[in-house]
Amino acid sequence: MKVSAYVIAYNEEEKIRDCVQTLLWADEIIVADSGSTDRTAKWAEALGAKVVQVPFNGFGDLRNQAISHCTGDWIFSLDSDERCTAEARDEIVEIVNNAESLDIYLVPRRNIFFRALD
Repeated sequence: MKVSAYVIAYNEEEKIRDCVQTLLWADEIIVADSGSTDRTAKWAEALGAKVVQVPFNGFGDLRNQAISHCTGDWIFSLDSDERCTAEARDEIVEIVNNAESLDIYLVPRRNIFFRALD
């Protein structure tokens, strides 16, 4: 079973590298970019992600367009300001390799607001 991970992005050059780096375990990484004018696409491609340009017609359409480019049996979704933890990665890999897995899972989130910059 293969895992596709997709990220939606627009002008996220400051965040896209950290995001994509947490997905390097996936069989395929798709970055659905909505016409960024910064280096978002360049940084994503440099890490091996496939960048597809998708006009922004709402978040639902953007996510559906991103999914249409995924070829994996499983799909993992992140926004560019989100990260996949090592614990989530390990659990996903375990689920994917288990023939008795369910069809869909919810990943708990940990939100951090107003984090002090070092």
